[in-house]
Amino acid sequence: MIVSRINSTYRERIEMQISVKNIAKILEAGLDIEGLTVIAGYNNMGKSTLLKAIYTVFNTLRDSNKKILTVLKRSINESLSTKESYFDENGYGLLPRELLSTIAEKVNGNLNEFISGKKDNYDLFVKLFKESIEKYKEYWSDYYIEIEIERIYSDDFIRPLYNNIVNICSRDKESVLKYIGEMYIRNVFKGQLNSLHGISGASITVGSETENYFMSISENKIKEMYYTENTEPSVFYIPAYNMLDMLNSALAPRRVYSPEYDIYSMLMEDIKEPTYEEYEESANSTNLIKEIFNEVIHGKLEKQPSGNLFFKDGDLDDFVNIGNVASGMKNFLIIQTLIEKGKLKRNSILLIDEPETNLHPEWHLKFAEILVLMYKNMGIRSIVNSHSPYFIRAIEVKMADHGIKDKGRYYMLSESGKGVFKTQNVTAETDKIYEALYRPLEYL
Repeated sequence: MIVSRINSTYRERIEMQISVKNIAKILEAGLDIEGLTVIAGYNNMGKSTLLKAIYTVFNTLRDSNKKILTVLKRSINESLSTKESYFDENGYGLLPRELLSTIAEKVNGNLNEFISGKKDNYDLFVKLFKESIEKYKEYWSDYYIEIEIERIYSDDFIRPLYNNIVNICSRDKESVLKYIGEMYIRNVFKGQLNSLHGISGASITVGSETENYFMSISENKIKEMYYTENTEPSVFYIPAYNMLDMLNSALAPRRVYSPEYDIYSMLMEDIKEPTYEEYEESANSTNLIKEIFNEVIHGKLEKQPSGNLFFKDGDLDDFVNIGNVASGMKNFLIIQTLIEKGKLKRNSILLIDEPETNLHPEWHLKFAEILVLMYKNMGIRSIVNSHSPYFIRAIEVKMADHGIKDKGRYYMLSESGKGVFKTQNVTAETDKIYEALYRPLEYL
């Protein structure tokens, strides 16, 4: 059962609680999210699992109506693109394949009419179909048009196409959201979200005054969901490996429901003119952040006419291939570009796996300060996992420097049975983190 609850809109930044149970190696985890949240622990405890679970529930249910429309549009495109044989079999092989894309484009442009369910939209579909045919009349001889135009415009020919569109548009929201969620489970968890120790009852819960989501999973299938209708901005997940390395290669992301595709599609979009509100927010909020970015990377990502992304170093005349950019700079570049394109904005949530990877200790401080300023100036909350005491300390110090120490939350993962782990809130006693993570140095 999937039930939609109340509509909600953004009012103010309000603390959020996230609960994860029986997912992969995580037995139980509870996180309070307000400003910056740090999850500390050794390797192979499930830190990344927590971020993936949070990413999955948010990207399934946040802005659900928009996601449903995207799924329906993809289905309509795919459905009509396979109808070439239908035209061929009925004697219309002279019409170009582009006709099918044109029909799909026109239907998708009127999609709200088709999914409203308030009336029969057959006449609208006939109108869109005829408009599409008119565009390609040049492919027909005058004689052919005179003989065949009446038949191709007949109900016998058009009605099966329309019925197929109706079947797609009549899908209930619950089944579409379930599909989205299970695609994320397949791509993000490689189909292994449920406990690796045979423990049943996996669930992810998110709660705040503006957002309430619940998802239960069994055998990697979604069994139940509750959600608010909420149009908050996107949640981005940056894994520990360098995603930029795959952008200009054959490895470019193809799986739509994945963190790689989310970021890839955003980075490849052209920058659009901002609204007045977006412009004001950007102008007033990002100056300090831009100064730090310029200090660290003194350049930006730029898309070339070829469609590939390159790095433009302010000190060099030529563009630099992404593969030749220092590994430590790549997450900086992703975040910088998402902000510039207006994708990472107020009330977005940024999830980052081991942000300290490939960074010089001095850049630990810079990265920490960027995350702090993103929250303080732009309302962007971050959840990071780390096994670096230097980076975690940098977060603590920078939050104190900017007067928002109370907006930090710190957690440790500890074993709770053989091979399963749970979180411990150590916000009031962060020395426990440093005691554990500095221990290997004491052995030396």
